[in-house]
Amino acid sequence: MEHPEDGAVGKAVAVLKALRTADAGSSARELSARTGMSRSTVQRALTTLAATGMVEQGADRRYRIGPQALLIGLGYRQGMSLVSAARPLMVALRDRTGETVGLSIRTGWSRVFIEEVQSTLPLRFASELGVLYPLWSGATGRILMLDLDEDEVEQALADRTGGERLHRALTPPQARELLERARRDGWAGAADETIAGVRSLAVPVRGPHGEVVAALSVSGPGVRLAAAEAEVLTALQQSATRLGRTLGRAD
Repeated sequence: MEHPEDGAVGKAVAVLKALRTADAGSSARELSARTGMSRSTVQRALTTLAATGMVEQGADRRYRIGPQALLIGLGYRQGMSLVSAARPLMVALRDRTGETVGLSIRTGWSRVFIEEVQSTLPLRFASELGVLYPLWSGATGRILMLDLDEDEVEQALADRTGGERLHRALTPPQARELLERARRDGWAGAADETIAGVRSLAVPVRGPHGEVVAALSVSGPGVRLAAAEAEVLTALQQSATRLGRTLGRAD
């Protein structure tokens, strides 16, 4: 009887498992060594996985978990405490501000939206759940970098995966300067970075030990959000604090 891992599906799953723990991505050669499969077998699995969006190859030619795999994971995340706890607070925040509310997490050196409550206004911003963006980009990315040490910051800034999806890509010095500002202020803002004409504000959601577990954001048309920035930021910070308490953070 054939062992499950001997079939094509089993080999593809083995490759996905190996990629799951590779923050900086992996080459076919590295995956071959990690899985014990031949390089040609790994390459065939990668070709199939890439065609279905389960993995993606960056500009550095290294493979990473792709958006479709992340979207499948989102179905599981819906039952987890973070999204379950955040959803009602996000709806209330959307109703209070009128703008789209997002919840993002870090995955490797990328950021990804795992939940969103869209604005009901005719002109609104909508994010793409499960799509990877560079960790150094956008207001949410800067928030998710708050806890990184210097070596981790350098690695994040060096990884340009997903940069082609941005309307405006920051240089490493620009990204570092904005990260320092976010660390000083405790929140981050971005305009015309991911999408032209869109402004975002983001704050950290902290876990039981004060660590950043997610970024909560409000996004909308730049002119509209800029005019209400102070009020939106206050509402955003209050919502993130409530979510942190719900997750068990001791004040």
